[in-house]
Amino acid sequence: MAALDQIIGGVKEVLKMSGEIKRLSDSVRELSTEVRDIDRRVVRLETMVELAQASRGAKRLPPKG
Repeated sequence: MAALDQIIGGVKEVLKMSGEIKRLSDSVRELSTEVRDIDRRVVRLETMVELAQASRGAKRLPPKG
């Protein structure tokens, strides 16, 4: 009987771990989406900074008048 109890306990533990792995997988998927979103935003910010730096160094036309 003790061996059967150990087997049942082991199966229960595996099922618990399986649920935990699924939960962690979902969390990683959500984090991946957030990281991609942040990456896109950083690229946009870098582009704006580069454009601002380039326009600062460019010669401007004299004002009309």
